[in-house]
Amino acid sequence: MRVRDDFEARENTRAGGEGRGREPLRWLDFCGDPDDMRARRPLLSHGPRGGQVSAAARGWLGLALIAAALWSTTALGATTKARTNSELPPEYRRSPFALMSLSVGLPNRGWQIRSKQLRMNPTLWIQDKSVPYSYGHPALVLMLYRTAKQIARQSPGSVLLVGDLSREYGGPLAGHKSHQSGRDADVGFFVTDKDGKPLNSRQLRTFDKNGRARDGSGLRFDDYRNWLLVQLWLKDGRAELEHVFVASHLRRRLLDFAKSRPAFRKYAEDAALFLRQPSKGLPHDDHFHLRIACPERQRGLCDTELAKR
Repeated sequence: MRVRDDFEARENTRAGGEGRGREPLRWLDFCGDPDDMRARRPLLSHGPRGGQVSAAARGWLGLALIAAALWSTTALGATTKARTNSELPPEYRRSPFALMSLSVGLPNRGWQIRSKQLRMNPTLWIQDKSVPYSYGHPALVLMLYRTAKQIARQSPGSVLLVGDLSREYGGPLAGHKSHQSGRDADVGFFVTDKDGKPLNSRQLRTFDKNGRARDGSGLRFDDYRNWLLVQLWLKDGRAELEHVFVASHLRRRLLDFAKSRPAFRKYAEDAALFLRQPSKGLPHDDHFHLRIACPERQRGLCDTELAKR
């Protein structure tokens, strides 16, 4: 199964192939230049009839963008506390910990210091609203990079969709009970169209037990690529995956899919152990919620006693 998108189409054009007769996969909700992974929502460049926007209009738009940036910076500054080594227990203020990325406290009552930011690349896309919350422990961030690279290798053209990780210094994050200590990440589901053609999406979408998107778009839950994600996480030996939260009806769907395929069947039992729906809170029917274990050398920072301090 081969997935194609705008990135590959452009590479073919540069090479003189003009796509060689193959239809490029379209991005759902596409916005911005796919060659510029920093691009967010595109600026208005043409009027309703295709004419250029006036200089005055561009000036007002520029002022509006500057005002929005200043507001967001102020808002984030008011809710994000910079952390320092002085807040750590004495044994973690010295070498080698004084220069390490550290996850402190529990996922639902913690923070982090010297976190690593996840960045977009041709195999990984961060949902627009999640870019300010794309910080995590290096073990988590590097695992996401590996996953994106591996899924693109196994299903060429696939682009991993990532939602929220944590704030730069962790702490409470709106819309989440956890995501505070840099060990949690939301990963969007892969989708197909109604005919089973694989697509890449740039936003999280909810799915029912039949694998149909609840938004009426006609999109389907991609059993094959979503199972590949689960299997890749199972086999990743570098980051210790603690569990993956997902809605019970999608968990059942994934396990049934794996059990029906000889090549995947042997992983189904292990997958059943860490795929779960949270006992409290909303079902995770629009994304996988990953959590890695506290790194071995930092176990003293991630216990309950410290979280209560």
